[in-house]
Amino acid sequence: MYNRGGRACCSRASTARVCLGRLNTRKRTGTWHLIAIFAGKIEKERLLGQNNSYFSMQSIFRRVRGRFLKWTERKLRIPIEKGVQIERIGTPYGGWLIPKNRLNETSVCYFVGAGEDISFDAGVAAAYGAQVHIFDPTPRAIAHAEQFLANLINGSPAPCNTSPTGFYPDYSPALASLLHFHPYGIWDDDTTLEFFAPRNEAHVSHSLVNLQRSEKSIKVPVRRLNSVMQQLGHRKIDLLKLDIEGAEYQVINAILKDHIEIDMMCVEYDESAANHLDGKYLLRIEGSLRALLDSGFRVVAKEPDCHNYTLVHTRCL
Repeated sequence: MYNRGGRACCSRASTARVCLGRLNTRKRTGTWHLIAIFAGKIEKERLLGQNNSYFSMQSIFRRVRGRFLKWTERKLRIPIEKGVQIERIGTPYGGWLIPKNRLNETSVCYFVGAGEDISFDAGVAAAYGAQVHIFDPTPRAIAHAEQFLANLINGSPAPCNTSPTGFYPDYSPALASLLHFHPYGIWDDDTTLEFFAPRNEAHVSHSLVNLQRSEKSIKVPVRRLNSVMQQLGHRKIDLLKLDIEGAEYQVINAILKDHIEIDMMCVEYDESAANHLDGKYLLRIEGSLRALLDSGFRVVAKEPDCHNYTLVHTRCL
């Protein structure tokens, strides 16, 4: 996040208020009304000091565009099963919705995509005593996981920038025995691929499909999920999480082709109205979800503001 100061900053803020004021004088119907609402909300956040990254006109209207596109995005026609008790584990940023009381000490969880927030991973292990395997080849994710585990073992507070407190909960050092970090990615093959960096260097999440059209990349090892399970000696996965910046389509196709036994899945489809590879992104998301439904999964929960879905196989319902 950038925190610019001085007269230039004040000038930009004044210009933003003038432009937003003019925007609000337009006839308050249709598109202009919606844009005015989003722009006014963002400007209010900035003036209250809740959003210091919106000090330039360009960033303000980029944010307005993103919110407007998300608000007007077509809703997917995917049914959600009712009657499954759901809980949320993790920070507001890194947490996920999962069925409650479906895991235990014998459960095996694969969480693909860690970044710098493993609150969900640690939270699941702490709540249920499950064995949690974390996969991420990103250098900053590796460093973050190593620091978390070191602090956990030493009994010292572990920092987490996305936590409201700035730290992870005060877990027992014994939790470290349930967390297993693997510094490679999950793909549809065992190989080495380019991992494209985010365009904003302050962000951590890289993409195998170059979702953000970045020019910077690193080479990373990737594995097919079936191959990983064979190596680790697992015949089924109780809970799989996929947060892999656009690579979820290929990984899900490989899972279905290999007939991997998975009880529950948390999947983030990273393409959105404001950031997608092409205009057919909703058809891709819909097609992937339909393939999961056809293989026996049912959607039991969805985050309201993004394409994060929680699915359970019918044999577990």
